[in-house]
Amino acid sequence: MQVTTEHLNLDNTFQGLSADELQAYAAKRLPSNFDEQRKLLLRGEYDNPSEGRKVTHVLNRSRHSVVAAGGGRNRFSEVVRLLRSGKWLGATGKPITDVVNIGVGGSDLGPMMGSFALREFADDNVEHKLDVHFVSSMDGGQLYAVLPIVDPETTLFIIASKSFGTIDTLANVETVKRWIAPALAESAWLEKHVIGVSSNNQAMTEFGIPASQQLSFADSVGGRYSLWSAIGLPIALTIGANQFAKMLDGARFMDEHFGSAPLLENIPLLLALHGVYNREERGLNNVAVLPYDGRLRYLPSYLQQLDMESNGKQVARDGSPIDYPTGPIIWGGFGPNGQHAFFQHLHQGYDDFAADFVAVLHRQAPGFSAAVQEGLISQQRLSVANCLAHRRLMWFGNGDHYPGKHPSNLLYVDELTPQSFGALLAAYEHKVFAQGVIWDINSFDQPGVEHGKKVAKEVLAVLDGQRDESFDDSTDSIIKRM
Repeated sequence: MQVTTEHLNLDNTFQGLSADELQAYAAKRLPSNFDEQRKLLLRGEYDNPSEGRKVTHVLNRSRHSVVAAGGGRNRFSEVVRLLRSGKWLGATGKPITDVVNIGVGGSDLGPMMGSFALREFADDNVEHKLDVHFVSSMDGGQLYAVLPIVDPETTLFIIASKSFGTIDTLANVETVKRWIAPALAESAWLEKHVIGVSSNNQAMTEFGIPASQQLSFADSVGGRYSLWSAIGLPIALTIGANQFAKMLDGARFMDEHFGSAPLLENIPLLLALHGVYNREERGLNNVAVLPYDGRLRYLPSYLQQLDMESNGKQVARDGSPIDYPTGPIIWGGFGPNGQHAFFQHLHQGYDDFAADFVAVLHRQAPGFSAAVQEGLISQQRLSVANCLAHRRLMWFGNGDHYPGKHPSNLLYVDELTPQSFGALLAAYEHKVFAQGVIWDINSFDQPGVEHGKKVAKEVLAVLDGQRDESFDDSTDSIIKRM
């Protein structure tokens, strides 16, 4: 039960389903119009009915795409070139040395993960040192850590927000404005030290960001699907525009694979069907994501948003309530560290689960001496050995005290590259889409999140003294204490 491709491989032997059983289950659960729905997605014509727009994130990596609609691929690449070459000068004439990406959710998780995972693939023809930092938390905790180590005169801020109205992001921006005030006039800061990335150009203009420093993407690209667009600017700043394009190439490869490979050779479709089977037939409500390569340590958090915000729904596409299970809980952590934390519970605990192991088989370890390279290569073998061992134990068990029969996938690549990284993420995107089609839900809205934001604004208005309202005894007592 293995599928191998140029950029990504899947072994689902330990899911415990034969090829015939899987074919029969697909015939039972895949809707008759699945092929047509898949084609619509890959053409950028799939409907997001609750928000009244198409779903177009796939187009950001098509051969004819522009990375950013407002300014296009050339503008995106020029911004990357200027910053990475040291030719972007701040208001006092000093080169920009640090970039701080301020965003949350899809404007933070994907760019941060990609920048961390792929930094060793940075184009090596750039001598200027550029450090990229990430700030997302609305409480200011990350700003507290970042601001002391950067200089207002040499720091550029990316304000990344699809709506350009996200309260978490704007709260961080307002604090940054207070921080730069002693060193720079706000007009000089906006002119030389800010790039906006959003689908709302009007809001960026009203904020004061020059048009030449606005990178936009289509409103039809969901935030959690947006790292392929201008939202991926921090990744390109870390590795260069050419390497960023290779990441898009890997995702496009997976788009083509998803659209054409037959069922038993189709990685996203196999992931989706096994996931639905585990949810419906085995009653498993959670999936542990276990990457066995430190460069992928942020993958579980990224997939939490991708999967749970997409398919954590109790309403069908037509708005009617549903009474069957949909998307599972996604959790996990860096596998080698997890072995010393929660794996004991996985092997011998009471609860059932499914797992996705992610492994990188080889590593070149460039930039080190031959002796250090050999050490790092040896450590990679150690990591793979542990991945394979724990995966076996979870399935086969070991006597009465290790029950086993915990189903898992093994997603693996020969080497982590921008292409294989892009293919891995796109495979998960298409898995989520396929499961949404099977469950007849809209994987491209998030009404629960939006309602939570609305309630938070109501509470904040009371905390700020702008309105007088009672909620419940518990909430009211905390408000009174504040």
